[in-house]
Amino acid sequence: MKEKERIIIVGAGLAGICLAYQLSKRHVPVTIIDKGKNWSSKIAAGLITPLVFRRMTKSWMVDDVMEYLIPFYTQLEEETSSKLLIPLNIRRLFSSEQERGYWLKKQEQNEFKPYMHSINKDDETYNLAKNPYGSARVKSAYCVDVATFFKKMEAWLKSNANFLRQDFDYTKIEADNYKGITYSKIIFCEGFEVRNNPFFKELPVDPTKGQTLKVEMEGIPEHESLNRKCFILPLGKQQFRIGATYEWHNISTNTTDEAREELLRNLKYITDIEPKIITQEAGVRPTVKDRRPIMGQHKSEKKLYIFNGLGAKGYMLVPLLGKQFCDYLLNHAPLNPELNIQRFYLKQ
Repeated sequence: MKEKERIIIVGAGLAGICLAYQLSKRHVPVTIIDKGKNWSSKIAAGLITPLVFRRMTKSWMVDDVMEYLIPFYTQLEEETSSKLLIPLNIRRLFSSEQERGYWLKKQEQNEFKPYMHSINKDDETYNLAKNPYGSARVKSAYCVDVATFFKKMEAWLKSNANFLRQDFDYTKIEADNYKGITYSKIIFCEGFEVRNNPFFKELPVDPTKGQTLKVEMEGIPEHESLNRKCFILPLGKQQFRIGATYEWHNISTNTTDEAREELLRNLKYITDIEPKIITQEAGVRPTVKDRRPIMGQHKSEKKLYIFNGLGAKGYMLVPLLGKQFCDYLLNHAPLNPELNIQRFYLKQ
């Protein structure tokens, strides 16, 4: 690492905070600039699940990601004296006999055994929710306490880095100076607002609005998260998070009646218990056209970089991808071609 390395990070959502933390732990001076309006990370459920249920496939990069995930969050917990990573029991309620068949076939395969419990009689006869095709339980699933994560990590970074609450002015970027702050690199972690960034606005990052409900229900199990058409995430004291909607090309953070009704319709696939709605929240995810994050260096402005597009799997991906990006920035390690921004520049 060069001694003169000084990095500015624009955006203190999940990507920006984790990257700033990892750079700080490598003794790199970091300045974080954030306007204090978080669109996505803070309203996310923080779910970490190793499976994609539609065809019972493994999540992208899951084997590599899971190896790094637990040590990363354990270190954060030690640094912040808090509990952030919570083991989660996820029960998938099958939507068809075909889906049940996918699980039965793959539970016998060695590559799936770390992530799937074998279906037993209790799963077949499970009666705490609608269960017409049987159910199964996921291994190695977790939930990040998102509110605690942001509260504790912002406090940690304010003590260990230069944390500025202000808008970023792209016109004030000079060769090695931004408004009096010297830098060797500027990294943009702006979520979907990258589309307003004059240096990276051509990238195919689209806004995807998502809405969730916080509800109160009696009779729903609190020891596991139920999943079919939607997820029911236990919050304690008979309160649950219900999510989530996907509304493409929408940047509004206003909640809507249509989304509420969609979530309540999807909830009916799991239970007929009527929920008492406590709150409804909306956020906007950064969604990349090819469903892969974007990392790397601007094609001509060699001090400008991007780390963006973590999407709905952000809390699972960011520990490993943050490490890989630090290795790239500081030690010239190669980037995964699936992630490298060059995949878009080569098409131009």
